[in-house]
Amino acid sequence: MGRFREMASRAFEAGEYRKALEYADKALARDPYNMESLNVAAMAATQLGEYQKAVALYEQALLLQGETPEVYHNIGLLHAHMGDHKGAVKIYREALALDQNSSEIYVSLANSLGETGQVEAALAAYDEALRIEPGMKDALYNKGVTLNKAERFQEAADIFKGLLATEPDDDVVLSARACSLNMMGRPGEALGLFQKAAEISQSPGLFYNMALTLEKLGRREYAVLALDRALELDPDFPGVVLEKANILGDLGRDEEAVDIYNYEAERQHDEPIIYFNRGISLARLGREEEALRDFNHALRLDAGNLDALNNKGSILLSLGLYAEALECFEDILKADRKNVMANYNKACAYARMGEPKKAAAALKRAAQLNRSVLEKAAGDEDFKGAMEHPEFRALFAR
Repeated sequence: MGRFREMASRAFEAGEYRKALEYADKALARDPYNMESLNVAAMAATQLGEYQKAVALYEQALLLQGETPEVYHNIGLLHAHMGDHKGAVKIYREALALDQNSSEIYVSLANSLGETGQVEAALAAYDEALRIEPGMKDALYNKGVTLNKAERFQEAADIFKGLLATEPDDDVVLSARACSLNMMGRPGEALGLFQKAAEISQSPGLFYNMALTLEKLGRREYAVLALDRALELDPDFPGVVLEKANILGDLGRDEEAVDIYNYEAERQHDEPIIYFNRGISLARLGREEEALRDFNHALRLDAGNLDALNNKGSILLSLGLYAEALECFEDILKADRKNVMANYNKACAYARMGEPKKAAAALKRAAQLNRSVLEKAAGDEDFKGAMEHPEFRALFAR
């Protein structure tokens, strides 16, 4: 009877959840009251997404064993796996009412608190786990991840540095510290850690983050290679394909970028960022009518996208539709009066419409927000006919 139970446990530890569930079911067929088999079956069902079965198994465990912190902990993990972190928090607290000295339950509680945006409460829960079990790796690592999400990068980096002092070849911690350093404006150091992590173990997330670092360093061709490696490891890893298209556009390879956006638009009809980014590449290729359609579509999906509205206005300017362009920039300024580019483009529109006084007023507002726009305006063909107007001469003289 114990053979299937042992095989189920070994399969679960190896991540072979289907086999674990099958062996646990066989063990339960012979001994339906065995708690170890019940727990393994329920945890395996959770990992496989068979939530109704997992719930039924945990209910059976509660009937057999009563209210125990272990069972409540596992039920909380089930809720977290289902994305119900608020429900998970409630159940973890019930588990802790039965056992206040479980570092593992505190870590699970902290993880779900972090997922619900309760950062300070999550950090306090990690600290409770560390009080019970000083140096607990899961608590330290997840606390560092939470600090990264809270943009407290130095604190996170210090935690990861401490973990690496004892395990210098932990690829997961190397990557986490690299992410902290990247966000702290230290991409060169971050790249070295990512490269070291890649020598130990490879994952799509590692190469995705490495690509973002390479892009920060201006090494875009190498960033594309890193993204290609991420796609080899997982063709569906979130964000990789679109990031590759964005970088190809920055490299002037907009035709390739458009091909990727076309493919992604077929797969994700309702994703505004695809149409927005494709519009930018199409505009750079001189395909302005197509770009305008994409910006309009992005705005239908996300009416508050000011960047799409600004780019739409710029296209309308290029097409000579000045009044419509001006309307776009005015709409942006209703939502964000300090938008530098909208003020600048508004000035461009007025200049093209032959209204230099209004153009100068809009450009003056842009310059008050960012003085460098005057340098840009000095070489901008839009203002060529307005530069001799008194308001423009006064603006540049100041």
